[in-house]
Amino acid sequence: MNIALSDIGEKLNAFRKTLGLSQKEVAVAMGVHQTQISKFENGEGSSVELLLQVLNYYGTNYNVRFIFADEFEIILSAPGDVLTSPYNSIAVEKLSLLGEEVNAQLVEVKRLLSSSIA
Repeated sequence: MNIALSDIGEKLNAFRKTLGLSQKEVAVAMGVHQTQISKFENGEGSSVELLLQVLNYYGTNYNVRFIFADEFEIILSAPGDVLTSPYNSIAVEKLSLLGEEVNAQLVEVKRLLSSSIA
């Protein structure tokens, strides 16, 4: 699976709009300029650092899951939930995706080995 920062930007743009927030409100809360948020959401240039800042911002109130996957969900945190840092969330998500890919490759190797035995 290949995913670009622009894909993530589109997902977070839709999420921000669902929450009824403006780019300016998000930028002010994060301590960045509104044009950075705009460029990020529109795929016109960004950085992993800004991605982590955005995930950290939303992660204070929402549990962002599967942002690197085709299926994307953001879950409203329940009172008392402890949210992991964006770095941990990203690492867990990447490992989950890697596990799925490795499992698919193992199934294919088993199939090829089984066919050579028969």
